[in-house]
Amino acid sequence: MAEHLFLKKVKCPYCLQESKTNRVLSRHIRPLEVEKDGYTTYDGPNPYLYEPTVCDHCHLVFHDSFDKVRKHNREALETNYFNQVNPDVLKGDRSYEHVILLYKFAVMTAQLSGQKPSVVAMLGMRIVWMYRLIGDTASEKEWMQRTLDKYNEVQEAYTDPIRTGLPYDQLMLRIADLSAALDYYEDARRWYGILLSSKEVSERIRNQARDHWEEFRLEHA
Repeated sequence: MAEHLFLKKVKCPYCLQESKTNRVLSRHIRPLEVEKDGYTTYDGPNPYLYEPTVCDHCHLVFHDSFDKVRKHNREALETNYFNQVNPDVLKGDRSYEHVILLYKFAVMTAQLSGQKPSVVAMLGMRIVWMYRLIGDTASEKEWMQRTLDKYNEVQEAYTDPIRTGLPYDQLMLRIADLSAALDYYEDARRWYGILLSSKEVSERIRNQARDHWEEFRLEHA
């Protein structure tokens, strides 16, 4: 095993058995730069490559953010995932291409197992970042659109940070930034405007929104 990795014990949200999966040692996680959409560049190994977990027992692909699978969601997994997935496909060396595959399986299992839509959107952002790292711009844009659609779905059904899975101001910033990245000028302008004018927005998010809006506005001047 590489010196920057360790084996972490994780419990599968479906079969509830423990597996061991590689993760990056905390002392090797050294952030360098954070992009507008949250992607963090690290000095050293990329922790995003090790976030998807494959259960050693039932072969479910999942993420630490998954809640325990409830009874009424188990049948959907059994019919549409376990009956169709080839466990050999899940084995790999954590190359970008293999991790993209694992994240896509995680998106599938999140949806089938009834995880929060915000978790599905978060996984979609991970796929956006992975495609960016390998220079596949067309696929990056495709997954930006999918993720924006999911975040809009989250926004329309928003209740509170706990049940939804993220603060409302952070959600609005994600929608604004993805709209800007996809050149939806009016949508981006509207969401940035809400963020800059609302008293419910934290100072940190408002400052980010102001910087992102100024950059986007200058690009389209």
